[in-house]
Amino acid sequence: MSVLIGAGVVAVVAAGYVGRKGWLALHRAVGITPGTLEYVPPSQLPPPPMLQLTLAEPQIKDLPPVIMERLLRIDGKADVFQQLRTEAMDAGQTPATSEDEFVVSKLLQTRLPELINSYQRIARQEALIQQANHRAVSSQHANSAASTSMEMSEGKAQALAVLLEVLITIETKLDALLERYKNDALQDMQVMRRYLQQRQ
Repeated sequence: MSVLIGAGVVAVVAAGYVGRKGWLALHRAVGITPGTLEYVPPSQLPPPPMLQLTLAEPQIKDLPPVIMERLLRIDGKADVFQQLRTEAMDAGQTPATSEDEFVVSKLLQTRLPELINSYQRIARQEALIQQANHRAVSSQHANSAASTSMEMSEGKAQALAVLLEVLITIETKLDALLERYKNDALQDMQVMRRYLQQRQ
């Protein structure tokens, strides 16, 4: 009887040991170190990789979350659009580039990075002005500089609004292009269905 109890205890300890080692190995495999959690502020997290947009990491590093969210949505839609074009080419079709496609491509590859650089420049200028205001010695000088700081805040808000408006426009154009591709595919299916119905 004592042998059975001893074997049971050994089996439980062995199962616990093997289970713990497996649990730790699983965490190491996915890149987690058990027992050590570090808080990383969202501003220090690396930006997610872009699939279609040609934006460098320094360009998107300090963008507001609303802009990053919109950029990621645009990037995902641009990737889907590019996959649709690639599938059409692989199927032997040569899709004609419409004016809308050209405009969206130009916006994504050239104008969007320029707009983001302009926004970043305005944000840096505002940060420098705010630093200069903090170094002001006299209260009178600080009061007069406060109005300049408010103007720069309005300038940054205007730049953010313009950037957001352009991103919304790009996303709307991408949605229209994706809808057109979907409608074209549906129309091809309907043509084939009508053809088959006439043959019966």
